[in-house]
Amino acid sequence: MNNNILVQYQGGGYSGCYWEWNFFYIDKDGQFHDIFSSGRAGIKDKSGLYVLDLSDDDVFTYSVTNKEDIKTFNKECNVVHITGILQWFEDNPQEDVEFFAVCSECGEDITACEEITLEQWHGCGGIMSTADVLLCQECHMNGTCGCCNEYVTQKELIYLDNEDKWNQGLERFENEYKNKAAISILEDGLSDVCIGCVDWRAEQIEQDDHKDLLFQSLATGKPDMFSDEMRWFWV
Repeated sequence: MNNNILVQYQGGGYSGCYWEWNFFYIDKDGQFHDIFSSGRAGIKDKSGLYVLDLSDDDVFTYSVTNKEDIKTFNKECNVVHITGILQWFEDNPQEDVEFFAVCSECGEDITACEEITLEQWHGCGGIMSTADVLLCQECHMNGTCGCCNEYVTQKELIYLDNEDKWNQGLERFENEYKNKAAISILEDGLSDVCIGCVDWRAEQIEQDDHKDLLFQSLATGKPDMFSDEMRWFWV
């Protein structure tokens, strides 16, 4: 087996019935390092290598001295595993390996785990969960709603400006309450927001307007309860 390689293989998992990716590292001196191992097929030390067939379709090797190999690893592996491997090399600086993660958004290299944010978390079986997106600090910031502080991607943000133009900076919303919401959000000093926040603010404004209108109608008779202006009350 070659030196300076990261090996990815199926390690077994829970009660031997659910496999998951395991990893070990062979350093420049040929020493074995167990990064993560689980289940019946998890390899804890070098003595377990005899059962591993490097030609198997479920075993992958990457040279940690080859930048293109590390990029391939980033393309093929789950972002949680990528972050975990980077963390292992950070925790073991004596290995002198310049490992890195690749931002899912901009494609730039990330060399420190503290600069990574994982997003789009979801369940992946049982009580387990995983993420699908690995972001650098700049991409995470640029894709985060200024109102709810949730990451929604840059494409999903609506850019408001002080000229009362919005919806990606091109035109006003067709819905009057979304326009009122946009103005309200701008007055709060926010500019880049998700459509969910605009919808929520619009709904709140509409409810408040309807409450005021209903009180006015009941107190003064204007508008008439059966007018088109009060149709929302009966629908």
